[in-house]
Amino acid sequence: MSTLRQAPLIGRRALAIVAGVAAVVGLVVVFSGTLDRSTDVEGRAQQALAEVEARKLELEASVDEQVFFATDAFIRWQARVHGYGQKPQGETRFALPEDAPPPAPIRPIGPRHTESEMAPFDAWMELLFGV
Repeated sequence: MSTLRQAPLIGRRALAIVAGVAAVVGLVVVFSGTLDRSTDVEGRAQQALAEVEARKLELEASVDEQVFFATDAFIRWQARVHGYGQKPQGETRFALPEDAPPPAPIRPIGPRHTESEMAPFDAWMELLFGV
């Protein structure tokens, strides 16, 4: 009679082991998804922090620029640019004489095709792919 009582006990143990393994696998699946989402959130947080730091640097630069725009030196410089104000001592103004010759023409670089020789599509293909 002892064999009859042991058989259901082995079946119960096997069922308990299978249920335990299923519970462990379920927990692993749930927590691996949570870990994956956590890693993704941490990456986005680091990216956001880097962007915040970049924006802080831009803000500091713009504040420095605004401070510079409010200085008397900037205002005097802008007035001189527009023809107002006095020339500071020691400054030499530069201007070409009225009878100065025109500058030498700039030699274009690149292929010597004119627009009439090539269709626009062919010109782009040659420029991009050398065809």
